Amino acid sequence: MNIKPLAAVVSLLAAGSVAAGEIYATDTNTVELSGWAKATGLYVKADQAEKETHVFTDAHLKAKASHFLNEETKVVGSFAINTGDSAGDRTAKFEDILLEFDHTGFGNLSLGDTGNSFGAVEKAKSGEGSNLFYVNQGGVDGQGIRYKKSIDKLELSANYETDSDASNDSNYALSANYKADSFSAALAYGSDGDQADTLGVAGDVKFGDLTLAATYISFENAKSLKANDSVELTLDLPNDGETYSIAATYTIDTIRIYGSVQYAEGDYQGKAFEAQTAYLGLGYDVTEEFKTDFVLQNGEIEKDGVKEDGNAVKFVAKYSF
Repeated sequence: MNIKPLAAVVSLLAAGSVAAGEIYATDTNTVELSGWAKATGLYVKADQAEKETHVFTDAHLKAKASHFLNEETKVVGSFAINTGDSAGDRTAKFEDILLEFDHTGFGNLSLGDTGNSFGAVEKAKSGEGSNLFYVNQGGVDGQGIRYKKSIDKLELSANYETDSDASNDSNYALSANYKADSFSAALAYGSDGDQADTLGVAGDVKFGDLTLAATYISFENAKSLKANDSVELTLDLPNDGETYSIAATYTIDTIRIYGSVQYAEGDYQGKAFEAQTAYLGLGYDVTEEFKTDFVLQNGEIEKDGVKEDGNAVKFVAKYSF
């Protein structure tokens, strides 16, 4: 049995003999640790609220253990400890608890905090800007079951999720995501099993150091849309509409220049609404593990003839390991 305890792993990592993050390994088991710590400085001036420059922190620690049944099959267990944004409750909580059964031929079946398959269309986002185009579906954010299968460059995914605190609430989503060397394209459908239905398509393409991306989403009876850190639109039922987004990222060595323009329109309870946001960001990678970002963002919402807007300035420093 080839056991590499923590003390030995430290020297092996330096020699490049073990994958980064792996702290223990035998012939049939591995244990990995990863995480990040982040500090954000934020200033917001908006019709709904004005905040002086505020600094808040967040942290995330993930543990992942893999047990290899044979060359094709493994069982993976993982969980995370999250502090939560210091602007709210900083109590550390166990989250992202996941059990996976992975087979090279049959695919991956996971139970727990599986994530939503609809996330395959979240391509038109870059850096630390806030999204508008991504639709919050029927309000369910619980645990469930998910199946993923890769066929060459195509990844298929399906998940069913329930909220453990509300026995009648559930949602499901299906997606197909094709990933080539220089481009990708995705199609996804999501529903809360009752009134909410969402259909999305997205793609991105790389031209050397430049990446362009776009997302389109059609929704019905969504829960909310968020324009920036202080401008959010909660949608009462019934509602329907569309969101559009384009994003670009240009990388020059350790510098990233990125931006996104996003727009939404629709009706809720017979009232028309429009929302838009745009952000421009500059990122500097001090090292591969330590990254910084500076973002300027504007958001605007008009509903039933009343307009609200806001501006945000954000600085982010993040260390990942």
